[in-house]
Amino acid sequence: MNSKLLLTTAISLVLSAGLAAAADVTLRVGTVYQTTHTISQGSAEFERLVEEKSDGAIDVQVFYAEELGSEREMAEMTRAGGLEMVLSGLPGTGSFVPQLEVMEAFYTYTDVEDLANVFDAISDDLNAFMEPQGFHLVGTMYQGPRNLLSKTPVRSLEDMAGLKLRIPQTPLFVALAQTWGATPTAISLGEVYTSLESGVIDAVDGTSETIVSSKFFERAGYLTLTRHNFYPQPMVANKAWWDGLSDEHRQIIEEAAAEAGEFQLGLHKAADEAAMQAMVDGGVEIIEVDIAPFREPVLAAMDEYVKSKGDDVYAVYQKMLEASSAE
Repeated sequence: MNSKLLLTTAISLVLSAGLAAAADVTLRVGTVYQTTHTISQGSAEFERLVEEKSDGAIDVQVFYAEELGSEREMAEMTRAGGLEMVLSGLPGTGSFVPQLEVMEAFYTYTDVEDLANVFDAISDDLNAFMEPQGFHLVGTMYQGPRNLLSKTPVRSLEDMAGLKLRIPQTPLFVALAQTWGATPTAISLGEVYTSLESGVIDAVDGTSETIVSSKFFERAGYLTLTRHNFYPQPMVANKAWWDGLSDEHRQIIEEAAAEAGEFQLGLHKAADEAAMQAMVDGGVEIIEVDIAPFREPVLAAMDEYVKSKGDDVYAVYQKMLEASSAE
């Protein structure tokens, strides 16, 4: 763990000590998203619900917008016990549990509701991957679709050739960029704005909500509707901390996580539509494309890619396809 992360953790511990004095349990939660994002709104609702259900016995403190570090750094803190919970998928928790790649398989879901149904079907499998690595899956929130925001228009797959595409720091997204003919450039979410501005990257994929809340559209004026990814944002706790809780406190946290996930899912679609309108109002050109040329090479590569990750991962992928309503 680097010195900046240790210092940040120490400061947060000092600041939280007085606030948690009256509580039996302290639960600190980290997320990379701005406070306006629905993931952050869902996190705030989770905080409210846990404290209400526990009558203040559990003190929840949410840290937003990479305040405690990048997603990977916060996942590392959670695994080491310096943070109780992180909202993290592939860029963070997936760094230590590579099997989680399967939950973000491209062109698997039709919409966020479909994602929610599939996630319910595989949550026990995902937790079985996580627990040996020191994590416990408590719940999830939802995002999607991810589309392509670029500085030059992408109207066909050919326009992707050589494009410097920002991706999360995960092999799955490297494979996506390469399949599309782009140059994968792995940087943290917090560096995207300046990287678009400086020319380090030409494009970024993301949900409309993330693109607007992080203001990426101020530096790139074309949004191509590839709709390649819907994905969960798992709520992941340190396993040793989780195991040390009372049954009552575990039940309260699980119930609050489920209710907060439903709350965030209800906000997401409206937020996505509002973000699309904000981009249009901001002068972004929305480009509708024939998805098939983008989708078909990715699906062709996906089966072999997941199969190469092991029989246990491939079995979960098959369960996902069976549970999904996608064709």
